[in-house]
Amino acid sequence: MTGGLLLASISRRQLHVISKSKCIVKPASPTPPKLKQYNLSSQDRMIRNLYMPIILFYPPQQLANTTLSKISSTLKSSLSQTLSIYYPFAGRLRSGSYIHCNDEGVDFIEARIGSPFSEALEKEAEKSEAGLGHLFRHESIWDEVSGEDPSLLLVQLNYFTGGGMAVAVSLSHRIGDACTLCTFITYWAHLTRHSGDHEKIGHLSPHFSQMPPYCEGDSVIPVSSLPKKFWITKEIVFRNSMIRNLKAKIGSSCQEKYTRNELVTALLYRSVVTVLAKQDSGVFATTVLAQAVNVRSIVDPPLPLSSVGNWFTINHIPTSTQSELMLNSLVERMRKGKMKIKGMKSLDGNEVMPILTDYRNRNCRVISFTSMCNFPIYDVMDFGWGKPAKVTIVDTPFVDCIVMMDTPSGDGIKAIVSLEEEAMGHFLGDTELLTCAPF
Repeated sequence: MTGGLLLASISRRQLHVISKSKCIVKPASPTPPKLKQYNLSSQDRMIRNLYMPIILFYPPQQLANTTLSKISSTLKSSLSQTLSIYYPFAGRLRSGSYIHCNDEGVDFIEARIGSPFSEALEKEAEKSEAGLGHLFRHESIWDEVSGEDPSLLLVQLNYFTGGGMAVAVSLSHRIGDACTLCTFITYWAHLTRHSGDHEKIGHLSPHFSQMPPYCEGDSVIPVSSLPKKFWITKEIVFRNSMIRNLKAKIGSSCQEKYTRNELVTALLYRSVVTVLAKQDSGVFATTVLAQAVNVRSIVDPPLPLSSVGNWFTINHIPTSTQSELMLNSLVERMRKGKMKIKGMKSLDGNEVMPILTDYRNRNCRVISFTSMCNFPIYDVMDFGWGKPAKVTIVDTPFVDCIVMMDTPSGDGIKAIVSLEEEAMGHFLGDTELLTCAPF
């Protein structure tokens, strides 16, 4: 099992599945011959071919006026239409370097869960494959895309005892990043609500043009693989009121300019590095804050939010002393790093994997941050039965990884943190962290 194996300290009890059925949903209209080959950029080819898992929860009261059969048929029909627009998603990867847009379709699974909606939300709080594994297709939570001609997009529709539903979607990271996944679901949801009227949602259409460098042919750029490890995943919530208190404590003349995302990132990084130093007899070894940065809006010229692909780079900040962990210092260095990225015309030299591989080859410990804060999620992922009660990424792809998202009500930031068992134990006892995010 990959993607965050939980240790015995966290429950392994799975949600009970009563039945499952599977079908293939194909595009409503065929892909034109001139679009049959979709070449992946050099950045895409470097990204590990893992399934990115996201799940959307819709409570019973929002589904009271519709039947499950109606929901099923509506979602299949709108997904089919969406795949005609997001045509590479219904294709198959070839040589790891391009997608044959052959309209083979995507796996669509329906599952009846012998557990109430409330229990699913309890499992969701674990942020674990052990807790939510049955709500996704087998081996689609940060697992390698493998098998015989596998589907690049997987959907599982889960119906709970007593009502309520969860839509689980997994997309190959080789095709795109978290922003790509979210804009795809947004288009699908809007198309469902507007009864297939593409004209009403034209502004949400995917953008497929590529920024150089991009590759021709079958070449795949080799990158070092990540070691498989055991880790524990924990969700921590920072309420806006707590973040404001943290701003007040900093006492910097720039404190009003600091964003929630910057402060929480800096605090989490400092806490993790301090924990690692304690484990190493107080020695602060070289550690790197690796912050994923969505470049769509900051490249020259800017790209639409709906641009498909792995449009991100890494803002990397190495630290080796305790003094470098001051929140003011970390935030200012994050900002300077982003300024260097702003206005880039190409990802050439800024591809993600070479940056991370270089640090790891120098035996630096990399703490990876991905922020989905301010992503249009809750207001736009309405398929016609209301906004989701919760939307979340499940688990993380590797250890020492933190994913940040807005809370459903917008009153704070939730951080999904994955650390090794011993480090997690110390991390959860960090007094400064407990002050800002009691758990």
